Amino acid sequence: MPLRLAFACLFTPIYALNTVSVADPKHAPFQGKIHSIPGMVETEHYDEGPAGVAYSDVDEQNRGAPYRENTQVDIEKRSDASNGHGIGWVRATEWLVYTVDVKKAGSYSLEVPVASRRSGGTFHIEFDGKDVTGPITIPDTGGWDKLQTLSFTGVTLKKGRQMMKLVMDKNGENGGIGDIDLVRFTKE
Repeated sequence: MPLRLAFACLFTPIYALNTVSVADPKHAPFQGKIHSIPGMVETEHYDEGPAGVAYSDVDEQNRGAPYRENTQVDIEKRSDASNGHGIGWVRATEWLVYTVDVKKAGSYSLEVPVASRRSGGTFHIEFDGKDVTGPITIPDTGGWDKLQTLSFTGVTLKKGRQMMKLVMDKNGENGGIGDIDLVRFTKE
């Protein structure tokens, strides 16, 4: 291997997520801002990039608000959401990728505001391809316009820049997964 290539390989970190990496030129943090943990990850601020790289959606139509251009992801405008938007019309097999920087390794608690009319489906959260939460089921919150915060403890994260993936697993009684506003990480 030429010395120049060997040197570049030593100092170019690549964090794989299926076929996606931080070094992928088609993939970048939303508006160039890496999500910091502890902190909050707004679901509508998934990474920039094409379908199959930054996200996967079961249909090509954005059923929600025009919050982001050229995306199939269904982003809804919500007066009760932290940023005025969240993701909705979410179905099994969809996923979203977020570039994050975990400042301290250790155990974290998570808060996830969700909404659903009737029982929702299940999803999980991965870091660099590893499931860190197990299945999370969205309950009937009393309507699509009623956010309820789900809380979890004991989520172990390693330090450093990583790829977080929000993965939709199984549709529920509501016909989908549910609406998701954000994921808040607090160091325990």
